Amino acid sequence: MGYQTVMNVPRVLTYALAKNLFDSIKPIRGRSPEIRPLGSRRDADTYWVRMDGEDVQFVLYKTPVITYRPNGDVVLSNGGYSTVSTHQFFDRVLGVDARASRQVSVIGLLNKKGEVVNRYTLNDRDTLTLKLDGLGNWCVVDGAKTQFAWHLNRQEANNVRVRYKEFITYFKGVVSLRTEEVKPSYHYEPIACINVSLNELQNAFDVKKSEDEMENNPDHIIGHMSHIHDQPQRHFNYGTKRASEYNEGMTQFLELIKSDQPEDTKHLNFYKGALALLLSADRIYQRGQDDNTYLVKAKPIVKALDTVLLKANAQQVLVRKELPLGSVSKGAYDRWLPEFS
Repeated sequence: MGYQTVMNVPRVLTYALAKNLFDSIKPIRGRSPEIRPLGSRRDADTYWVRMDGEDVQFVLYKTPVITYRPNGDVVLSNGGYSTVSTHQFFDRVLGVDARASRQVSVIGLLNKKGEVVNRYTLNDRDTLTLKLDGLGNWCVVDGAKTQFAWHLNRQEANNVRVRYKEFITYFKGVVSLRTEEVKPSYHYEPIACINVSLNELQNAFDVKKSEDEMENNPDHIIGHMSHIHDQPQRHFNYGTKRASEYNEGMTQFLELIKSDQPEDTKHLNFYKGALALLLSADRIYQRGQDDNTYLVKAKPIVKALDTVLLKANAQQVLVRKELPLGSVSKGAYDRWLPEFS
C-alpha cells in the first residue's frame, strides 16, 4: 500500500521545481491549516507540501522530512521515524538509496549507474544536507558524521581459541563421530545431521523422566545454555530478559568447557557442553520410535562453536576502528557488545 501510494509523488531535485510544484497545486478545499497534496489528492494527509518562509517543505504525515532551500540545499530529516515509509519517500523524491539499519536511517548516494558510492547515517536528532554537483549527482555538504565499526582482532581471536583448544578438539571429534546421513520426513534429500535424543539429555543432565511437559523439553533440561546462540545485547525487542538468559547460559557453558578443571569431571562436563551447544543451535524435531529425537545439521555447528566463543569474549577480540567518511558499518559485531548496541 505504502509503496503504491508513494509512486504518485513526483521526483523533485531542485528548489525551483519544488517551488513551482507548490504554486501549481490547489489546496484541499475546506482544510485549515492549508494542505496541498503531493501525488494523489486522496493521499493528502500522507504526502503534502508547504512553505516555511522561503523554504519548501515536503511533509510525510506531520513531519517535514525534505526541505528545499533557495540556495540549492536539500535538508533531510527523519523526524525520529526511521521507517519504511520515510525511506520510500526519500527514495522516490530524491532518487537516493534509503533504508534502516540499527534504528537509524542510512542514506546511500548513487552514481549514474545506480550504484551506491557513499552512505551516511541520519538519526532522529540530526539532519543531512545534500546538494547537486555540476554533474547532477548528490553530494553531502553538511551533517556527515564519521562512523565507527567493530573489527575482529585476529591475534586476540586466536588467543581465545587456544584457551579452549581442548574442548574445540573434543567437539570436532564428537561431530565427526556422530554425523550421519538422515532423511527427515519433509526433506527430499538426506542431510548430514547429529542425532540427539531426549533420553540422552535426561541421562547426561540427570533429569528424571516425567509426564510434566516442561521436564521433557530440551530447553528445560539444558536451561539457560539454550540461549548461547542469542545476541547478548539489551535489545529493544526483548528487553533485559534475553540478555540475562544469554549471560547466565554463557557462564554455565564456559564453566563446563574450561581446560583447567579436574580430570575426573572434565570428560562429563565436555560431554554436557557439547550437548548444550548442539541443542542451542537450529534443530529439527522428529518423533523417534522410543523417545523424542532432535537432529542438528552438522555442517555449520563447528563454525557455530567458534562464533559462540568469540562472542563470549567480545571485549577481548573486538577493536573499534574509524571508517572513511561516507562509509557505514555493516554491523556484523555491533550487538556483541551490549553497551554499544
